Amino acid sequence: MYETSTGAPDDVNAPLPEPRWTVQWADGPVPDQRRLRPLTGHSGPVRTVATAIVDGRPVAVSGSRDDTVRVWDLATGEQLHDPVTGRTDPVSSMTAEVLSVATAVADGRPVAFSRHGDDSVLVWDLATGRAAGEFVRLVESAVLDGRRVLLTLGADGTLSVADLLTGRRVAAFPSASGIAMLDGRRVVLTVDPVDADRTVRVWDLATGGQLARSLAVVRTVDVEGRVLAVTAREPDQEGDREPDGEPDPAADPGEGRLWDLATGEPLDTPEAAAALSGGVARPGVTTLTVVRGRAVAVGLDGDEPRFIGPLALARQNGALVRTRARETALLDGRTVALTAEADGTLRIWDLTDDGPRVHGMRVIDAVGASGTAPTFPPGPEQEGDLWHRISGRGTSPSGSADPVLITVEQDDTVVVRDRATGKPVGPPLTGHTGKVWDVATTVVDGRPLAVTASADHTLRTWDLSHALAHGDGPSRAGHTGTVTAVTTAVLDGSPVVVTTGADHTLRVRDLSTGRQVTAPVAGLEGEVTAMVASEVDGRPVIVTAGSGDTLHLLDPVGGQHVGEPVTSHHGRVLALAGATLAGRPVVVTAGTDRTAAIWDLATRRPVGEPLTGHTSRVTAVATAELAGRPVAVTGSWDKTVRLWDLGTGRQIGEPLTGHTDWVTSVATTLIDGRPFAVSRSRDRTVRLWDLATLRESGEPLTGHTDPNGPMVVTTGGARPVMAIGQGQAVRFWDLATGREVGNEYALPLPAAALAAAPGGRLAVAFGPELAVLRPAAG
Repeated sequence: MYETSTGAPDDVNAPLPEPRWTVQWADGPVPDQRRLRPLTGHSGPVRTVATAIVDGRPVAVSGSRDDTVRVWDLATGEQLHDPVTGRTDPVSSMTAEVLSVATAVADGRPVAFSRHGDDSVLVWDLATGRAAGEFVRLVESAVLDGRRVLLTLGADGTLSVADLLTGRRVAAFPSASGIAMLDGRRVVLTVDPVDADRTVRVWDLATGGQLARSLAVVRTVDVEGRVLAVTAREPDQEGDREPDGEPDPAADPGEGRLWDLATGEPLDTPEAAAALSGGVARPGVTTLTVVRGRAVAVGLDGDEPRFIGPLALARQNGALVRTRARETALLDGRTVALTAEADGTLRIWDLTDDGPRVHGMRVIDAVGASGTAPTFPPGPEQEGDLWHRISGRGTSPSGSADPVLITVEQDDTVVVRDRATGKPVGPPLTGHTGKVWDVATTVVDGRPLAVTASADHTLRTWDLSHALAHGDGPSRAGHTGTVTAVTTAVLDGSPVVVTTGADHTLRVRDLSTGRQVTAPVAGLEGEVTAMVASEVDGRPVIVTAGSGDTLHLLDPVGGQHVGEPVTSHHGRVLALAGATLAGRPVVVTAGTDRTAAIWDLATRRPVGEPLTGHTSRVTAVATAELAGRPVAVTGSWDKTVRLWDLGTGRQIGEPLTGHTDWVTSVATTLIDGRPFAVSRSRDRTVRLWDLATLRESGEPLTGHTDPNGPMVVTTGGARPVMAIGQGQAVRFWDLATGREVGNEYALPLPAAALAAAPGGRLAVAFGPELAVLRPAAG
């Protein structure tokens, strides 16, 4: 399975429309800069993907085992339409599974083809997301009453008659079983599958009229190798015959009539009736269809009906083949496929054209001057490129000058290869947590992208213009356990990033280079879940809180504890924030006891009384300055955000309400010089609050699927940008506009902690690793 990139090497240095986040350094293997946003929404494994251009926008079309086909805008990651599905079986109520998708351009409009588990191939208009038709099987061509027609069979067993010149359907026969000639007329045999007696009917193909009704068979007997049937006894009705004396086709043929199932002829002799007593019962025949006094078809219990008598000779050429192993045909030496449009129009696709494109019925002479039926190709090697895609067999190498080839290897890795040499370009594309089933390529904003479909229910997008250097990058000794907290500080005049991990160590690295600037501080008590940097008497200190009630002050240089631990009386400290109060360094704590508290770091004593007002545990805290006063912002399980004056210990104004579930994190920032608070909730919204007016600003931001991921506000290039950890990715929003900006940054493991850093940089912890991202302006 492979796809070809349509990008060119010149795209590598093309300007980008928005700031992008790139790795300044990483503690260990560098995160893959090729990874962009994952496309999430499918609830089952994604088996197939294709790309197209819709109204100038590159899109991906995906098919999943959740039985849906979805269309994605690759520039925004959003779905363009509601998901679409194949047919639902009326008996089992099961919806047909999506097996493969392909895209093409039909009469100037982009369309998608989806192949389903019920053997149907449906056509979708990508601009509207609506059904535009289905692939049908070409049965044969014919001339009916001087009109040249094509007979086609749909996946639901409907035999359609389409006028070759106009492409319009002129007749349709559901549940068709076979076609034949009767008295010089083309007829079709149908069976009603929902009828208890599986009623068999015979129809005139040219007029669409029914020729006869079926009679119930009382019993079937084998008399010396001769199979006879007895139809139900009904009284002979006056007027059951036509003026010429022939039986009326709609009338019962008579009382207790016998029929020879080999010839279709009635047996009216006493000898034949007497022979029934010596025969052997042959069950299985349910109905007998009679036309002009002659039996022409039988219904079989649980099986397809069949023609009998003289019409049996037509079965070899007239039976409808229900298997849909191939939907293509050879017409005039070209491989073509037929689609029935939603409005009933029949179209012919030339699969061998460069495109491919759709031709109207007036353009292709489907049957030629002789009117002979087309032949079907013997194998897939003769089928066109489009049918290869629809069948899920991938695309053969085109031999083009495209620079790279994207391959899905036998070990389920996705590899970018140099087309000329076949050698890998950089490491495999990793990040999926399930088998990779399919890959497609396109161009977004001048950059070549790959889209991969996986059993982990997601599609992932990859920027192929930013190839990584070979190898794993610089090796750094980092944490041996998951990073649990991260903050930034200034040490000897240089910015540093400080981390703690499940390995019970604290590490300090230079923010610009990633080099460790002090020896690791080992032996931390318990797991650190919150951390803030400050100074005490001119010495840098790191204040930590864990799963208990205690605050620890650590010297990041010497590794010693600064003074005795501080007992907070919160029950458990859930959040920390640093501030300066009356020229003295303090920390504000939030806890499970529904309060916040202020602590003087020099004396390790509380400042004033606890900040009370919340009615449930306080889960988040941030600090800021409002009109020259230090303030704290807290968020709680009581769904409110509250503002506190740290000098007086009093709440400022009324609680900020609007969230409908727990508030999980808060942050503060300046927008156009005004102080704002940002709150995130389990209701999956982020709200922006003007602290000067205590009012909400703008509409809530949505699209955050993981309400418990880390959140922080950084400048992102001279403007406030909110970064949120969303599983194995970090996403960014411009707080001034409320719009998602830059590139979603993908990680090999879920984001565990974030910290803002000078210069708009961002420290990201994932698993035992740490990376520092920097915004690169476009």
